Amino acid sequence: MRILMYTGKGGVGKTGIAAATAVRCAELGYRTIVMSTDQAHSLGDVFEVPLGSEPVRVADRLDALEVDPAAESDRAWGALKEYLRQIMEEKSGAGLAAEEALVFPGLEELSSLLRILDLDEKNSYDVLVVDCSPTGETLSLLRYPEQLRVLTDKVLPLVRSVTSAFGGLISRATTVPKPRDKVFAELDAVVKRLHALQKILCNRKRTSLRIVTTPESIVVSEAERCYAWLCAYDFGVDAVYVNRIYPQEAMEGYFAGWAAAQEKSLQRIRESFSDKQLFYLPLQEKELRGLTVLSSVAQQLYGPGREDPTTVFSTEESYVTERNTEDGTWIMKVHLPHMKAADLSVTKDGSDLILGVRNEQRRFRLTEQCSRRELKAWSYENDMLQILFE
Repeated sequence: MRILMYTGKGGVGKTGIAAATAVRCAELGYRTIVMSTDQAHSLGDVFEVPLGSEPVRVADRLDALEVDPAAESDRAWGALKEYLRQIMEEKSGAGLAAEEALVFPGLEELSSLLRILDLDEKNSYDVLVVDCSPTGETLSLLRYPEQLRVLTDKVLPLVRSVTSAFGGLISRATTVPKPRDKVFAELDAVVKRLHALQKILCNRKRTSLRIVTTPESIVVSEAERCYAWLCAYDFGVDAVYVNRIYPQEAMEGYFAGWAAAQEKSLQRIRESFSDKQLFYLPLQEKELRGLTVLSSVAQQLYGPGREDPTTVFSTEESYVTERNTEDGTWIMKVHLPHMKAADLSVTKDGSDLILGVRNEQRRFRLTEQCSRRELKAWSYENDMLQILFE
């Protein structure tokens, strides 16, 4: 199943672009489903059809759904949440307070990502179009599966062993029994599914992240940051959509001052994303609502002579590791656009590399060749981070 994920700053028109793309995919004969993971759902409004957590047919060969994060969270983490709820109720006697405390930050949204894996495993569709939440939330969700590896590799085995040895104390201190294997098995299963999902999302031949922006300097800056972050986490960005371009005939009178500013932003987009497929959509005369309007927008984006939206426009890797045949050292090259050396930090912890990008860190396992060597030096120049291992 081909997966197309649309993200960008809030308010740039991701939902309309995603919906129009799904309409075009269906028109081309692909069995298509479009899914919203944004908690502030508007996909149903765009199609003018009530949507829920199960697929609804909105056109020939096209289904749509709006994920219910709370329901997905209960399905994924039910046993663990129930066990923690029992402990909290025992101590506090407040069931409602326990339920509220168990809404872990990001847990519900993270569970909604697993719906992608469910759809992939059912193999009922050729194309999945995902209308993602705004940039910051999307990046937080996409990095969770990798971060949970630390939990499974290091923390979870320790908790399991401690519980096995001292679980009886829990039972004596409360009326709650010690955690059963079901709790750990569920957590293991969820994390394994998240790892499987991460492999799919990082497979550039199957999944493409696509950034939606508008020709405004602030929005373009966020699009550049989004691109850099996606590269840091090794997700494949193959296209950028420029939405709401003011037509030339509108750049008169009151809006005359916008003409130069818009052209400057468009030129910046062309330079910043020169290696990506660019799609341009003028400001529409009416709201993007209903199949007729969405089909018209799809025609403008992908019309005669334009690309099939399922095309993989770029498979360029963000991370490349090479061996220097002269001295036997290894160099890891990381494509990190729109950064400064002062924004970065690189350290090695055992077999893991910790890459700091501004105020965030990515921790990931190195290849065998690099993990058993010392991190000697690193440099950043021309959008490329080079890390030397010897």
